[in-house]
Amino acid sequence: MALKSSRYRKVGPASLSQRTEPRHTVVISSASLKRKGNKPIAATLLDISIYGCRFEADAIFKEGEKVVVTMDEHEPVNATMVWQKTRQAGCRFADALDTEVLRALTLSA
Repeated sequence: MALKSSRYRKVGPASLSQRTEPRHTVVISSASLKRKGNKPIAATLLDISIYGCRFEADAIFKEGEKVVVTMDEHEPVNATMVWQKTRQAGCRFADALDTEVLRALTLSA
C-alpha cells in the first residue's frame, strides 16, 4: 500500500551510479580470466575501477565464482564474479587495485 505522501506524487528514477569509485572506459583485448585448475579464457576489458571491472568473454560464469584476472603484463588479480548478461560480465577484486596499475591501464587505452 502506498503512503499518502507518495501516492499521487511521481517518483523519479533511482541514481544509476551508486559506485564509490568511478569506472574508466578502456578496451584492453589482452586480458584473460582463469578459473581454478582451468586454462585462461581470453577476454576484452571494457571498463575498470580500483574495485572491479567489466569485460566481454565467450564463457559462462556463476555469481560468486572465484577467478584470477590478468591484464596486459600486470600481476594477476583475484576477483569474484558479481553478474553476467550475455557475453558481458562484471567482477569485484578481492583487494583494491593499485592506483599505479589503474593509471597505466587507463592511459594505454
